[in-house]
Amino acid sequence: MKIKIKKRRLPSGGFTLLLILLTLSCRKADEKKTGFQNDLKNTRWIVDSGGIIGAGGDSVYYLSRRIDSLQLFNFHAIDFLDEEKFTSYDSWECGNDCFTRAFGRYYFTGNQKVIMEIDSISTIGTCMAPTRIFEPSETRIFDLSREGKGLIFRENKSKISQEK
Repeated sequence: MKIKIKKRRLPSGGFTLLLILLTLSCRKADEKKTGFQNDLKNTRWIVDSGGIIGAGGDSVYYLSRRIDSLQLFNFHAIDFLDEEKFTSYDSWECGNDCFTRAFGRYYFTGNQKVIMEIDSISTIGTCMAPTRIFEPSETRIFDLSREGKGLIFRENKSKISQEK
């Protein structure tokens, strides 16, 4: 006794539709993982000029590498926590107990172009306030340049849709 197994085929347009759906579902992840070299991951920087990199803020930031062996007071900083997340914060000596911290994500869209998405800003200490959560994230585009061992983040006011 032979058992016949009937093969089912996708309609001719079915495979194409499936391929399109898979491509579109992965598109956003692919945009953020652009393949450009990320030499910022796992680095810590002092913001010499410009303040906290958050929503709004200055349009130019001058950064120098943070040296952990130095005892610093009164500074703004940014830490690139991994290949996608960052936090920007301030630290003040006693007497000014208001601390602000921005959290977000970053990714390269070119060798010298970085998009930063600020997800939230929190304040603690004497100025404690509810955390501001941005939905959608506050997006800023920066052109990155190097000056000696330092970095310069210069805001690029072009539209995000042109960058992606």
